[in-house]
Amino acid sequence: MDTRGTRASGPAGVDSLHPTASRWGEPLLERADEVAVLQAAVGAARRGGAGAVVVQGPPGMGKTRLLAVAESFGASCGLRVLAGRGRELERQVALGVAVDLLAPPVAAADQTDRARLFAGLAAPAAALFTGTGAGASAPPDAEAVLLGLCWLTANLTGWDLAGDEVRPVLLTVDDAQWADAASLRFLTMLADRADRIPLVLVVAVRDGEAGADAPALRRLAMVPQMRLLTLAPLSAEAVSRLVTHALPTADGALVAAVAHASGGNPFLVGELVQSLNVADTPAAASVAGLVPDTVVRSVLARLARLPADAGRLAASAAVLGDGTPLRRVAAHAALDLMAAERAADALATAHLLRPGDPLTFVHPLVGAAVYADQPAFARTRAHRRAADILAAEGEGAERVAGHLLVAAPEGDTAVVRVLREAAGPALSRGDPAAAARLLDRALAEPAPPHQRGALLIELARAQLTGGDTAAHTTLSEGLALLRDAPARTRADALGMLAQICHARGDAAGAAAASGEALDLLDPHDPAREDLLAGYLAIAMFHPSLVSDADRRMLPVLRAARQGRPPSRPPLLAHVTLRLALAGDPASAVRHMAARALADDPLLGPDSPAALIGLVVHALVIAGELAAADAAADAALATARERGDLLAQASASYHRALSRFQQGALTAALADLEAAQTAHTAGWTASDGWIYSLLAVVHLERGDRAAAHEALGQANHVDPGTAGSMDAALVRHARARLALAEHDPAAALADACAAGRHLDEIYGVDHPGLLPWRTTAALAAYHLGDHAHARQLAGQAVERARQTGVAQAVGAALRVAGLVAGSRPDIALLTEAAGILRETPAALEHAITLVDLGAALRRTGQREECRQPLRHGLALADRMHARPLAERARAELDAVGVRPRRTAVTGIDALTPAERRVALLALHGNSNSQIAQGLFVTIKTVETHLARAYRKLGIAGRRQLHDVFVS
Repeated sequence: MDTRGTRASGPAGVDSLHPTASRWGEPLLERADEVAVLQAAVGAARRGGAGAVVVQGPPGMGKTRLLAVAESFGASCGLRVLAGRGRELERQVALGVAVDLLAPPVAAADQTDRARLFAGLAAPAAALFTGTGAGASAPPDAEAVLLGLCWLTANLTGWDLAGDEVRPVLLTVDDAQWADAASLRFLTMLADRADRIPLVLVVAVRDGEAGADAPALRRLAMVPQMRLLTLAPLSAEAVSRLVTHALPTADGALVAAVAHASGGNPFLVGELVQSLNVADTPAAASVAGLVPDTVVRSVLARLARLPADAGRLAASAAVLGDGTPLRRVAAHAALDLMAAERAADALATAHLLRPGDPLTFVHPLVGAAVYADQPAFARTRAHRRAADILAAEGEGAERVAGHLLVAAPEGDTAVVRVLREAAGPALSRGDPAAAARLLDRALAEPAPPHQRGALLIELARAQLTGGDTAAHTTLSEGLALLRDAPARTRADALGMLAQICHARGDAAGAAAASGEALDLLDPHDPAREDLLAGYLAIAMFHPSLVSDADRRMLPVLRAARQGRPPSRPPLLAHVTLRLALAGDPASAVRHMAARALADDPLLGPDSPAALIGLVVHALVIAGELAAADAAADAALATARERGDLLAQASASYHRALSRFQQGALTAALADLEAAQTAHTAGWTASDGWIYSLLAVVHLERGDRAAAHEALGQANHVDPGTAGSMDAALVRHARARLALAEHDPAAALADACAAGRHLDEIYGVDHPGLLPWRTTAALAAYHLGDHAHARQLAGQAVERARQTGVAQAVGAALRVAGLVAGSRPDIALLTEAAGILRETPAALEHAITLVDLGAALRRTGQREECRQPLRHGLALADRMHARPLAERARAELDAVGVRPRRTAVTGIDALTPAERRVALLALHGNSNSQIAQGLFVTIKTVETHLARAYRKLGIAGRRQLHDVFVS
């Protein structure tokens, strides 16, 4: 057993950890339990496990020393140790802590390793380290960057490589209370995933720090995988050991006085001892009445005894912050380098600075004391001088801005420029609060009058992104100053105002702002198209805005039908969907979709992820399933390349729609599983769409329990009151489940309510989106209301013929045949089967064949029924549509045909893990990509695939398509 870092012999409850004793000068006491937790986490990572620990406590309790113990033990165990820390003046550097933490191994990686590190979902993080994107011409979404950093961290462990190449990682972050908000979000996301990769995360947080992002720190500490260590004060016995270690002649009274004055704080004990050690005769009386503030003042007393140069250097080091190179501190203090070196040595001898370059105080409290001792005006002037030095040395605007935030305003336009420049990266990297602070300070400089309006708009954008309700007031003030601004500038600001109004629940305000913005722009201005597309994204699913959106789209649709479609892909996507819902010819929908996707499968690198869904869904509605598959395939490939999680989820869901209709139920399940990754990451807006389809797929596969569970996931969509479009889909899925469970009354009520919902709120009535009439007709028939059933079925046939979508016509004719009278109408069922045979809608075709066969048997045509039943059974078995297959078998059994019962082999014999891996391989993913997507090793993927191939009776992945799809 490795005994490094374990407790040394000594009094009960007093522990010494010799790996760090020589570094710090005194033993680490009464931290055996905490050290054991850290060692256990490191040991788990070495064995392929994981751990996450937050160490919290007041200043001086030994948090930094515990991190050092973890780092030492991790290095001795062969872990890759990466250390970072928060800095008070760099809170506005978005992802600064995260980048500092991960930059060393990225910089050391060769070209091949770097390509692996930034593969797949890690791609959006590449720009943080290389200055370039990963195949995208626009900055990636902030959420994608955060997820990319998580994947980069996972890739650094080599978790997807062979066993000998896996190297667990230990990440330590000190002073997390000063970390930027985006880095804290990254650490929280990483901790939430820490159980899947060989990783240890140890974070030290100071209690009660003013200005700290308390909610973000609480979220980090509350991650389920996180172990929280709260450091307790030292006991009297431990204080005695520290005191007598430094002062061998100390008596009990002196020890008790130190324990009382320090409150058991290890740092304060050390400072008291340091102060007492210079006295001729230390005695309890000299300690009585001392409090921690007084102890910290002793730091200043020691500083006062040093040469003046040492005081100047210490003051500059306190302003510039820990970790600043000596040459930079010397320049700030106006000292030549040799004088600065002598001063630094003197400060180290006095136990104020740690020896060496860069300069770091022995404890943050020491630096804070030196900083606070400077007069207020001197401090602000010192920060301004620090900003000038950093700028002259080529430091980025974000680091310069940290000093400008606390410097006094002087009306300097250069300061405004730097602060604005720093705000941009903060916003794009997911720290809108930091961006807002920077822009607020720029306004206070103050900004020149001609820049103030634009600055207010930028501030409002940051506030909007951060969810700050002040955005509305800020934007209104900015718009008032931009009355004479160019139309494009005002239109952009009004578009943002529409978003703010929408977020506040002010639909009328959103409509008014969008209307004013659209009216400002020339009808042929390309910006108008993007503005309209943005408005439609708000309005199309918002009941109170639907009519206004329809009005604005009328001229656009008219022009598109006359051969003058929009030029911008986002608006083309909306046009494509509206043409499909209006029942325009499928060829027109296909042509418009091709135009929208011509330049980019995702309609542009900066387009919302939902847009690809509009296009693919339009193709599905129009019955163009092959085109829908092709569009979704291309979108998924591009989304993986860019690491766009939301686009992957959207394309996966819409491909599942197409595959469901084609009867590829297992493949549809795989796509829906991929679509749920967005829900896992916290994006729930699509839950109603995803889980309603998932319920229907499970229903066709015969798993009613899973169908109920899926609908339970969509419970946040209240079908009785919600105005959202997906509420109708959820209600229709419930109707289908009720029908399968022999509750036709509930099925009829839900199906009709779903249809009314779409028609009355959205003016939509298309069986390609929601075939509610066929479900309602079957429910009415089973209730015994045959007249109502025939009426509904007749309406379904009429509406389907109006749309011209063959599979919709075939499905409506099938139901019309079933509810035609006391006996099914064979002619209608035969016509339906003939129409569906020529379409890709294989599932509906199989259902129709079984219904036709059953109807023929019931009319006494025992020979004629066999062929459609056999054909329907073969299709149902291949699709894994178990209820349909069982019904076909029962019908054949009734006429004396004994079809062989399908054995539990092939796809049905696969475990969920084997099926998931096989489907990912079918979709073109390499073993490495599958491992990355599932957080498993490549060896695990290889094992699952080998077992799947054996059960499926195939030799390799090239044959998977025949098994799963054919």
